[in-house]
Amino acid sequence: MAEVLVAGGTGQSGAKVVKELLHRGHSVRVLTRHGGAPGTPIAHYPGDLITGEGLADALTGVDAVIDTTDGRTRATRPIFTDGARNLVGAAAEANVRRAVLLSIVNVERGDYAYYRAKFEQEQIYDGADLPTCIVRATQFHEFVPMIAASTSRIGLLPALSGTRFQTIDLRDVARALVDAALSGGGVPNEPVVIGGPEVRTSKELTKAWKKAAGKRGLVLEIPMPGKLGKFFREESNIVEEHKFGTITFEQWLADTVRG
Repeated sequence: MAEVLVAGGTGQSGAKVVKELLHRGHSVRVLTRHGGAPGTPIAHYPGDLITGEGLADALTGVDAVIDTTDGRTRATRPIFTDGARNLVGAAAEANVRRAVLLSIVNVERGDYAYYRAKFEQEQIYDGADLPTCIVRATQFHEFVPMIAASTSRIGLLPALSGTRFQTIDLRDVARALVDAALSGGGVPNEPVVIGGPEVRTSKELTKAWKKAAGKRGLVLEIPMPGKLGKFFREESNIVEEHKFGTITFEQWLADTVRG
């Protein structure tokens, strides 16, 4: 049985990693800003990635670290840089055997702030003083419905024109992250790349979500502007040669939306 610390373990992807680890019979610690409530079945350790406070205690006796932290806003973006340096530095000092980072496929091709910060985070992991592995995933199943739902209240369901997605289920992502943390395999400085089981247009995914969620409104194709739109139109988000996920978008809908 391994002792694994999950950074970001209360978030969307981190929670699935925690569940996968418990399913395999491992001991789990979750790093949080304020610690967990007494009596919870999972050990919550208070720690601040930006300042480094609490990391030494949280990492004592840990075999592997899985980093699923996110920094969507400008205010939280330093978690990718300062946070990564503090986490891998403290992990090396604690003699942690392996650190695994969740990232995005072809992130180095994305010329906008979020992707640049994620790529810098990857480079920090590559230069760490302990063995590391980066798992790059395609967009999650939740991505297209999030866009469609943004204006559903006014009867419009936007779908990104000229784009396809190879979305992957978070349960499959968690499986890959745990495999990487516990196997010790992989090629140094080469990421593990995982994609979903199918490639579908944004319009197809939006229509499927609309039907499953019982939404009304017009599915309207619109172009996505900016550098992220260019990234998608160039299909840098597609990795058909690296199909890993087994849970399709329709299966996710059945489990999540209809369920």
